[in-house]
Amino acid sequence: MNLSFFHLNIQTGRNLEQIIDYVKKESFDIIHFQEVSRGIGRRGSDDTFAILKKELGYQGELAISLRIKNEETSYFGNATLYKNGLQVKNKKIIWLNPYVEFTRHEISMQEVMMRFPRLALALQFQLKKEVWFVNTHLAWGPTPEDKPYKIEQGKILSSFISTLEEPFVLSGDFNVTKSSQIIKDLNTFATNHAEQLSNTLNPRLHRVTSLFPPGLAVDFIYTNKLFTSEFSLVNDVDLSDHFGLKIKLDI
Repeated sequence: MNLSFFHLNIQTGRNLEQIIDYVKKESFDIIHFQEVSRGIGRRGSDDTFAILKKELGYQGELAISLRIKNEETSYFGNATLYKNGLQVKNKKIIWLNPYVEFTRHEISMQEVMMRFPRLALALQFQLKKEVWFVNTHLAWGPTPEDKPYKIEQGKILSSFISTLEEPFVLSGDFNVTKSSQIIKDLNTFATNHAEQLSNTLNPRLHRVTSLFPPGLAVDFIYTNKLFTSEFSLVNDVDLSDHFGLKIKLDI
């Protein structure tokens, strides 16, 4: 059984129409998106999760990590989309930093960033065999280097991943470089397909222009106990301030 998989931080839907067009063209089977939102970021009151499901005709699961205080319809989180016919057997949410709500003023403050709630959305699909797909978005900080709060979140994620007996796919915007402790830990028990990448940020759309060149590699796909092929960086189309990652899986 061959499956195509795609990963992207969608920058709260800045280029949502281009993302939809690209996914329709590529017809991925399973997708991990981060920064799926409503009322937070660039799409105003647009419900990006609902729009993506409707326009693509996919099923999906949304894990909300953050809401704005007193704005119940607002959200920010991770979404896993998948084609009709694929069956989800199990769902888990792993909290890497506890849930909390902030005011609009607070979410713009640099010192609040390290306290943002973070999670991993884990779905177990019943395919030819059971396979976990884990979708995460780790802490952002003033720099992409290790900080104690980042290391702690990484330990929680690694601890969960290490308990999985079935094959798995893990992807995310890790917001850290390849030299960080979380990447080193994950490299010990899964294949890091982004190991050779030097940059996963889009210089054409990213607001921190001082990063370029050479940019930073902060997005990763890991697999374990799976045959894979055709891993590549999607850098020829402007979908977000991050580049996408795609890979073929032989289940």
